[in-house]
Formats: sequence, structure tokens, C-alpha cells
Amino acid sequence: MSEVPTTRPARGRPRDPGIDARVLPAAVAELAEKGVSGFSTRAVAARAGVDRRGVHARWATSEDLVVDALATLTANLRPPLTGTLRGDLDDLVPDVARALSGQRRRVLQRCLDEVGDAPAITERFRRDHVDRCTAVLEDAFHRAAGRGELVAATTPARATEVLMGSLLLRALTVGDDAVRGDALDGVVDHVVALVSTSAPGARS
Repeated sequence: MSEVPTTRPARGRPRDPGIDARVLPAAVAELAEKGVSGFSTRAVAARAGVDRRGVHARWATSEDLVVDALATLTANLRPPLTGTLRGDLDDLVPDVARALSGQRRRVLQRCLDEVGDAPAITERFRRDHVDRCTAVLEDAFHRAAGRGELVAATTPARATEVLMGSLLLRALTVGDDAVRGDALDGVVDHVVALVSTSAPGARS
């Protein structure tokens, strides 16, 4: 009697390991052009040059694909642990600024316009990605507070809001140049001057 195979070959086409690299940029381009309301998985598949069934095999719903596409635009921050507030911010803030520049900023503007129309996607993206980015920044301010670097009039949460609010407002109202080079250094200078005990005139 011949042996019975212990495993059976998988049916259908094997999953393409490179599909993310093609589909996610295409999904970002689709979001930049049409926003969440006009987003189409069929159109994304056409942009990426892949079979729509392959897209659905990887992302069960268009909401899943939108959230993953938006995630590629976020700042993937890691705690730098330089030992000073200024050192930590110098490491972290450029990555945040890049996430607010160019195509990323245009997609962000489109999605902000549609917050009320796509609350489920907005909530998932905020929880899974924006909150994580904000948490890394807030941790830098927590470490600064532990070293006695923050003035008594602020908290790590408020300091994070000041920094993120400044970057976001400048990026959305002025554009990329407002979060690059000397302009970006100026934002960090301003925030450190507001919250740090080492700033002239600071009250501990």
C-alpha cells in the first residue's frame, strides 16, 4: 500500500510575499487622490498591477487596507534615551516632521476632512498608530520630568500637546518648509523654552 501524504498542497495561488510593497503605496496614492469616501479596492489593485482577489486575500475589507496604508505614513518612533530632553527631541522630532510632509501631509489633510464620514477608520488609525507615536514623545517628557527638567507649570501630556500641536498647525497651514531645517529647529527651541527648567526665566 502506498503511503498517504501527511500534508496536502495548498489550493489556489500561493500568497505573493511582495504584495504589501506594491499594494500599500498604491492605496496611499488612491487616498491622496480620492480620500476615504472615494477609496476603491478595485482601483488600488489596478494601480498596483495585482489581481483584486490577491488584495482581498490579504485585506478582508477596504477599511483594513485603508488603516494599513495610513500606517505606512506614520512616524515609527523609537525611544532615543539620550539622557536629555533636547537630545531626545532632536532625535524624535525630525521623524514626526517627515510624517507631516509631502504626500503624507496631503493624505492627512484629506483624511482630516473626512473624520466625520469615516469614524471607524479614524478611531482605528488614531488608536493603533497616532496614539503610539504620541506616547513615545510623551515618554520623553516623562523622562525629562523625572530628571527635574520640566517646569512645575506643565505636565508631560501638556508638553506633548504643545509640540504636536505646533508641528501639525505649521505643516497644515504653511507647508513642508515650516517643518524642515531651521524652521523645525525653531519649533523645538520654542517648546524647550516653554517647558524646560533650563530655559532663561523658567520657574521650577
